[in-house]
Amino acid sequence: MEANKKKLDQLSPDLFQPQKAREDESEKISRPSLNFWQDSWIRLRKNKGAIAGIVITAIIFFFAAFGPMMNEYKFSDQNIRHAKLPPKIEALSGISWLPFDGKDADGFDVYEARQVKENYWFGTDDLGRDLWTRTWNGTRISLYIGILAAIIDFIIGISYGGISAYYGGKVDDVMQRIIEILVGIPNLIVVILFILIFEPGIFSITMAMVITGWTGMARIVRGQVLQLKNQEFVLASRTLGATSNRLIFKHLLPNVMGPVIITTMFTVPAAIYTEAFLSFIGLGIAPPRASLGSLVNDGYKSIQSFPHMMLVPSAVISLVILSFNLMADGLRDALDPKMRK
Repeated sequence: MEANKKKLDQLSPDLFQPQKAREDESEKISRPSLNFWQDSWIRLRKNKGAIAGIVITAIIFFFAAFGPMMNEYKFSDQNIRHAKLPPKIEALSGISWLPFDGKDADGFDVYEARQVKENYWFGTDDLGRDLWTRTWNGTRISLYIGILAAIIDFIIGISYGGISAYYGGKVDDVMQRIIEILVGIPNLIVVILFILIFEPGIFSITMAMVITGWTGMARIVRGQVLQLKNQEFVLASRTLGATSNRLIFKHLLPNVMGPVIITTMFTVPAAIYTEAFLSFIGLGIAPPRASLGSLVNDGYKSIQSFPHMMLVPSAVISLVILSFNLMADGLRDALDPKMRK
């Protein structure tokens, strides 16, 4: 206590002088004016989890685009003599705790025993096909299905739900009855019907998502717009003569972007899971092409003897889901107008 009193006694009154106001600086803007998207980007950059998700997603997209071109193998090349080889990367083979030394679970060097001179970075499957090439080709297809599902949900869901809530009345009643009919049809039934009409593959899965995949997004958007359209700032803008387009795009949509973004981001891993389930029951991507789901299904059959066949695509799926979840959480906070300072 005595030490604190001595420090207080040493403080000079000259250190505490009132700030003089200057009339020429009374209207000065202390920082540049930022629009909604600039302010959102600043908040997003401060979120380390979101930045980590963006970096992981960028790496996955890079390997999905250029990974199959990094070696001389094609996704459909078969070599039975090289079937079920474990992963081997020459530069990492000296690190004992990494599974890239070409040895199986019992420590047996399979490459040396079979006199295989080539190195398969992710190993091979039961037909001797290179899993590195097939994994990144499968990542392309899975990302395509996931992103396409997100785009369909975003465009159709926002348009349908926004129109239904904004105009209300009979328009809302009719549009919601249509959604209830579509929700009552199981998605698996729709996929099976398209496969019976066409064939298993990307087109059948895409058409099934176009018909039923956007209903959840439409309901979320409708609920948010119903909550916002009668609030004071919307009513004030309408009183001042704002058009419907300005009300929707300037006031309503920015305030529903948080739930919309998080739902859109969750659509990507959900679509990848759906495709994996369809591949498991034989309704997914037709061979010789493969997605991450079909690769996991193929590796599941040999998980005890050759675990790399399942672990590699499973790890990629996990990274995809993790990265999109991290980005979704960061974007939800960044795009929330309530957090704007």
